[in-house]
Amino acid sequence: MGTLRGLFILAAALVLGAPALAAETFPASGAAKLAAYTVCRSAVIVDMGPVGSNSSAECIGIVKTRDGSKLLDNLAIRCQEDAKARPEGYAFTGTCIHTDADGDKLFMTYEGPESGTIALIGGSGKYKDITGSGTWSVTDAPGNNAQLFLFTLTYDVNWTMKGK
Repeated sequence: MGTLRGLFILAAALVLGAPALAAETFPASGAAKLAAYTVCRSAVIVDMGPVGSNSSAECIGIVKTRDGSKLLDNLAIRCQEDAKARPEGYAFTGTCIHTDADGDKLFMTYEGPESGTIALIGGSGKYKDITGSGTWSVTDAPGNNAQLFLFTLTYDVNWTMKGK
């Protein structure tokens, strides 16, 4: 009976102590190589004929690390993307929320034609004080159309935590 009681106490201590042991702090600075695999649905398209068009889309997907690291791997991503098409070319701006398994959120913006700059502008939980920047590029999937399209957003980012 004493052994069973001892095992019960040990198991209870492990369960109660697990959150403290499992919670790892997010590094105060770092870098990541990421790829967001997204599917997008057009929300609004304003066709201005020969002048071009403006459009807005909602994109959802998953973010994976490109170098196999576990940090920032397997995040859900949701973006609102605006596109401006003109005879001289395209310009995109996006606002994204990455959500990890803990429910913590990382906020990012991007802009450029088919590549450009990104900014990490804050978040919640472990990402609350994050700031950072980097670059992105896009690879479109075949078979895209104006209403439904898929692409891979590849990006490299460096970050620091404000005040650290």
